[in-house]
Amino acid sequence: MSGLYDALSVPFGYVLHLFYILFDNYLVSLFVLTLVVKLIMLPSSMSQQKNSAKQTRLQPKINRIRQKYSNGGQPTREMNMKIQEETQALYQREGFSPMSGGCAPLLIQFPIMIGLYGVVYTPLSKVLRISTDLVNQAAAALNITSAANANSGMNRIEIELLSKLSADNMPASLAPYTEDILKLKDQFMLFGKLDLTQIPQWKEPSVLWLIPALVLILGLVTSFIMYSKQKQTNPEMAKNPTMGCMTFMSPLMSVWFTFMFPAGVGVYWIMSSFFQLVQTILLNYTHSPRKVIARNMIDETVERRSREANIKKLKEFEDKNS
Repeated sequence: MSGLYDALSVPFGYVLHLFYILFDNYLVSLFVLTLVVKLIMLPSSMSQQKNSAKQTRLQPKINRIRQKYSNGGQPTREMNMKIQEETQALYQREGFSPMSGGCAPLLIQFPIMIGLYGVVYTPLSKVLRISTDLVNQAAAALNITSAANANSGMNRIEIELLSKLSADNMPASLAPYTEDILKLKDQFMLFGKLDLTQIPQWKEPSVLWLIPALVLILGLVTSFIMYSKQKQTNPEMAKNPTMGCMTFMSPLMSVWFTFMFPAGVGVYWIMSSFFQLVQTILLNYTHSPRKVIARNMIDETVERRSREANIKKLKEFEDKNS
């Protein structure tokens, strides 16, 4: 697993290094990276919103198919098969896929998170671009062994080294980078109390618990907005208990991850959750199901009238030449 972290962290290391040169601040660089990631994923989110609107529009037709074969009672196995066949035929006619856009954000987010974890674990080699040989020499000089985090399997040698380095104990191998290292270390100490190189611990309450708390709050607010919108646009689906569990399970999973990795990853998650909340609010306004359905109906009307006009012109042309 550590090989995957190492491979995916290389491009993110270059990007963060570039932003670090531009802004001279680690957290600002992380903020910009988060914004860039959200902008990259925006088309996928818009596609999901449009797909949700189309599903809302098709729901009455799907309900009529179910009523046709259930007759108010419990449908048999044969009836369920017929319902599925007609529903799939409806989806084909309307050019709709229930899975459209559903997995894309997860597929994009997974390598991003894995790559970011690797960067947070290796700030000296990835962000400051210090040779790993020099880092290992410095770790040996300070008797820091290569120990893996039991939860993630990631090697913590660089963040442990960063947390212990100071102007008084800087090893000779890192002496030329003293100023850069101490500046980066200060930036990993948020508000002078939150050490972003450390991992929040379940059994040891500390100020680091602020990070999982913020992740939970932002995640729950976003999930509540999405669930409320689902209840308005698709009441039948919202009644499904599984839907509610899946919606509110995601913030809890996010909190669980913040207790597995250094607080720097949690800060990224807070930034990501904040952008997700803003994006959800904006898309619910600009791409609400009602607005999307209205636009689609207008486009379909224009297309139908254009097609009818072309057919009429073709018929008139054929009549003149007949």
